[in-house]
Amino acid sequence: MQPISEDLRNRIISCLKNGYSISKTVKTTGASCGTVQNVRKTIKSEVNSIKAGRPKLLSSKDDQYLVRLVTVKGQENAVEARNTLENDLSGLTSFVKPQKPLLSEVNRRKQLDWALNHVDWTIEDWKRVIWSDETKVNRFGSDDKVYAWKQPNEKLKRRHVKQTVKHGGGSLMVWSCISWYGVGYIVDVSKNMDKNVYLSVLQDDLVKSMTGYCEENDLIMADFEFMQDNDPKHKSKIVSEWLSKQDFTTMEWPPQSPDLNPIENMWNTLKKRLFKQYDCPPASMDELWTRMLETWYEITEKECQNYIETMPQRCIDIIENKGLWINF
Repeated sequence: MQPISEDLRNRIISCLKNGYSISKTVKTTGASCGTVQNVRKTIKSEVNSIKAGRPKLLSSKDDQYLVRLVTVKGQENAVEARNTLENDLSGLTSFVKPQKPLLSEVNRRKQLDWALNHVDWTIEDWKRVIWSDETKVNRFGSDDKVYAWKQPNEKLKRRHVKQTVKHGGGSLMVWSCISWYGVGYIVDVSKNMDKNVYLSVLQDDLVKSMTGYCEENDLIMADFEFMQDNDPKHKSKIVSEWLSKQDFTTMEWPPQSPDLNPIENMWNTLKKRLFKQYDCPPASMDELWTRMLETWYEITEKECQNYIETMPQRCIDIIENKGLWINF
């Protein structure tokens, strides 16, 4: 049998040590079945000696110390405990897995192709793009998980509980857009958002937003490229026909790729400010909407520009991660 490269051998060993079967190792590395079997024989005792599960990183004294940190003063010392772990465990950190859209192999490839096609764009190119999206804003905060620590037999205290209201307290679904020149009009689309309503949003709020950008910056509609995701109502025939007749162009967008859309960052900014700059939750949905309008229109051009300036790096990161998710 011909000798194999050190790189291929190391990849085969890595697969086997991570519990891959011979067939999966063959598929992953591209090596032949015989090659994988021969490599496995040479390291069989090493593979068999691997214990299941993650190795324990903390001593019993470490365990006791961290338990004291997170139970004496709750969340404040939980942060200290996290910092202790980050400093002491050779740079290892624990984190909650981020929620990302399910990404099929076809859509991974489309996202990679999109990044490859746009990686050479300059900031001047990105200035032309108008980014749009919808998002849900809850009256009583986010849907995110909140973690706490307690002893097995300890009774629940306020610091252990995320208090909720019946039926969730309500939420609003909103649409808006951003560009290099700031935020666009924001509109409540909570009721019966279908292709006809979406078309009216584009005809009214998108056009008003673009008109404002043009008038304030000595631009014309043809200077812009409009971005929307692949929601079925966005891709409907009546919407597509209307978009095809406009002076501005519409960007082809890869499915399931919110990491590439800077308006997602602006939505996060909106939600954080909504629930940090007010002492109490809104008393009604009308009050939530009023607060949302005030907070959205306070977002500056510079804040939009800061996120849009990351587009070259986002493309690079997507390419380096072979079309998978990135940290934006």
